[in-house]
Amino acid sequence: MKLHPQAYAAVVLLLIMTTWPAFAQKTCQIDSFRGATLPQGTSTKMHVINNGSACVMANYGEAADKTGAADSGSITKQPMHGKAEFVPPEARYTPEPGYVGDDEFDYEAFARSRTQQVRLKLHVNVVVTAP
Repeated sequence: MKLHPQAYAAVVLLLIMTTWPAFAQKTCQIDSFRGATLPQGTSTKMHVINNGSACVMANYGEAADKTGAADSGSITKQPMHGKAEFVPPEARYTPEPGYVGDDEFDYEAFARSRTQQVRLKLHVNVVVTAP
């Protein structure tokens, strides 16, 4: 059976439209933030699609040019609906299987800037959505 060129184009377009979102969709996004080196720290929002993968946030002493990767850190407040861990230089959050909703965790990291070791303190508000 031979497809008419217009029918063939329509089938290809339909395939692209139905499969593209799966490839284009990010499973993890972190809002930009400033002030992590201030004594009180700062907060940011993490958007996670719950597909079983961890959402990862890297930590640097000089965030703008991504130098001075954090060499230590810890989770200071665990989330209620997932697991947070600090594996230098990254803070990782993995939601419970099937969980959709809000969560939060706190952590601190220690990294070198150009002149000294810095402490990064963050409160992370998490929004978990279904895949």
